[in-house]
Amino acid sequence: MTRTRTAPPGRPATLASVRSNGRRPVESAVRVPPGRTWTIASLEGDVARGYLPGWAEEDPSRIGIAPERMRHAVHDVIHRAPFDGQLLRLAEGGYGPGEQTWVLSGNIECIPEAGEDEQPFPVVNVHLIEDFWLTGLGPREVAVLAAQLRAQADRLEQEVRPRLVAYRADWAAHQPRSARRRGPRRS
Repeated sequence: MTRTRTAPPGRPATLASVRSNGRRPVESAVRVPPGRTWTIASLEGDVARGYLPGWAEEDPSRIGIAPERMRHAVHDVIHRAPFDGQLLRLAEGGYGPGEQTWVLSGNIECIPEAGEDEQPFPVVNVHLIEDFWLTGLGPREVAVLAAQLRAQADRLEQEVRPRLVAYRADWAAHQPRSARRRGPRRS
């Protein structure tokens, strides 16, 4: 198996002004770090190479692979760049004080040797919680998800929070004096 794959080096990319949901433009210049080449070599001298993006978290390069493992080693190449999420207090089943848990974190991922259900170009995977992920999101799907999350944040701030304040006031007004002094914390 003498196989050499070399992808062209990456060019700097920029993401200019983007309008989101009628809000002010988000000005951002994304500079893509320069890439290089990864190399996987077998004990018998077979070599596979490919483009290693500068944003990739790990270099899959290896040498001394058993010849029968070369195909698997090349197929297992995945480039990832993680991104942070939000730390929220979640209570399992809705009971108790809950625990701090990261949600909505994830990664940008590219699988060069993509299978039938995978894309051979960078996509976003969002970790919702536990084993629940949104996977394979392209730029349009990321924009839709961001709009949905923004709409939910707006709903929480503009509809749910005012109702909560009013409901708390109503509740406090109808409780005995002793319960009113302890009352709920207001935020």
